[in-house]
Amino acid sequence: MNLIREVYRRSPKLGWFGTINFLLLFFMLCISFFDERILFGISVWFKPMKFAISIGVFAWTIAWFLYELPQKHKVNKIEWVIILMLSIEQVIIIGQAARGEMSHFNISSLFNGILFQIMGIAILINTIMVFWAFLLFRIVDTLPSGYKIGIQFGMLIFIVASLEGYLMAANLGHTVGAPDGQEGVFFLNWAKSYGDLRIFHFLGLHALQVLPLFAWYFSRDKSIPVIVFGTIYFLLSLGTLWNALAGRGISMIS
Repeated sequence: MNLIREVYRRSPKLGWFGTINFLLLFFMLCISFFDERILFGISVWFKPMKFAISIGVFAWTIAWFLYELPQKHKVNKIEWVIILMLSIEQVIIIGQAARGEMSHFNISSLFNGILFQIMGIAILINTIMVFWAFLLFRIVDTLPSGYKIGIQFGMLIFIVASLEGYLMAANLGHTVGAPDGQEGVFFLNWAKSYGDLRIFHFLGLHALQVLPLFAWYFSRDKSIPVIVFGTIYFLLSLGTLWNALAGRGISMIS
């Protein structure tokens, strides 16, 4: 609870935004027990639930980091743009789930195609905000050196993984070697027998949490171990992208 209170102290806006997404997760979970509709072999509510978790965690994480920036007027702009862009994305994802439609890669009609394009623009703008924050961190001199590098390196990997989403958009799907909807691991639904571009996307986005946590607990004042760990993490994550592009699924890794 102390951690949550600190998030709210650092950024009430992003604190509440994250909380709203976690409440949406609970609400959609309840709905999923009564709504038996299936899309690509899973509940129509699984995708918006996953995004509620991801957006909630991201909101609280970026709230923590932005507090360290001295340019508070710029931070305020970044916070509001992030909230607006991710709200747009989540409204579309939830709305499409309620309609029983795919939110991503859906160009089956003009309306669905427009919604898909709007989400792509929203995510691009959100990524630009993270890159802006990354640039602003250059002048921060109040943090331990290793921890600062962990935040910046995590942001860079996040940006790369976010832009990888456009590779999925170009493919009009996240599965390589078969149509989307193949048998996958529980909830995450990563394809077991075919390549899945979402694995790198997931690992890269969550570098935003993994690298700063590693730095804080294991190399707070030393940059080199953080750079080494971050490089290894990125290369291993990139290996999952190479594996996916080769059409190999999780069950085919040996």
